[in-house]
Amino acid sequence: MIRLGALMLATLAGLFLVLSVWGDGNLRAERRPAPPPKPAAQEEGTVPPPAIPQPQAAPAVVRAEAQTPQQVQRFPGPVLQPSPEHAGKTPAAAPLPEGPVLYVTGDRVNMRAGPSTGDRVVTALGRGAAVQPVGPTDADWVNIRDGNGRTGYVAGRFLSASAP
Repeated sequence: MIRLGALMLATLAGLFLVLSVWGDGNLRAERRPAPPPKPAAQEEGTVPPPAIPQPQAAPAVVRAEAQTPQQVQRFPGPVLQPSPEHAGKTPAAAPLPEGPVLYVTGDRVNMRAGPSTGDRVVTALGRGAAVQPVGPTDADWVNIRDGNGRTGYVAGRFLSASAP
């Protein structure tokens, strides 16, 4: 093991010595481009060679509008109209459950299949959602039914008798 370390150290020292003697100095220094070739002297009566086009400098910033083609709808359809049975109606809110009502006080509260965070999530309830308690309301987890008829458990600290 010591021989291997000594061999690696000797190899690195030799490589450093070779590069310091025959190296070109700082390899990260800014490189200057080579000067363009000078045109050869031309004789009278000869046709000059065609000029070589020089590359143009690219613009620093290209705007996205210049790169994105305009979206064109090839086959426009008719203007959408509500179906006759829903014309002029606004969507109705979910009916409030009958009996005592509790309101969700958290921004997004998970309703779970059982009274534990280890149980699967049935749905998520938003702030102000009205729910009906199915069991006692003073426990850590309250068995509830939401406006869509789904039942589950919500932590009691996220429920209130007054709307937020």
